[in-house]
Amino acid sequence: MKKYLIIFIFIIGCSSNAPEDLISEEKMESIIFDIMILNASSGYDLKIDNDMISDELIFRKYDIDSAQFYNSELYYSRNPKIHFNIYSNVKRRIQKSIDSIKSIK
Repeated sequence: MKKYLIIFIFIIGCSSNAPEDLISEEKMESIIFDIMILNASSGYDLKIDNDMISDELIFRKYDIDSAQFYNSELYYSRNPKIHFNIYSNVKRRIQKSIDSIKSIK
């Protein structure tokens, strides 16, 4: 039993370490915001740049790759306060965009 507890503690300790190529919280917020906007427009034919679509465009825009994004998202998801703040800021930005569109009337 002690052996399993030590292994479990080791895994938790290692998993909470930040990856070397961690994306900053601010950049992560912008990336997630752009991904959500692009996903919301998925009903439209948006073949851009030789049929490249979806997250690939965003990864290119922010000069990252999918592994870096995945590792950063995994790290932040293991840190709930930071993860919550990132997504709260994304939600706030989306609401601000909606409000600015509504005010165009």
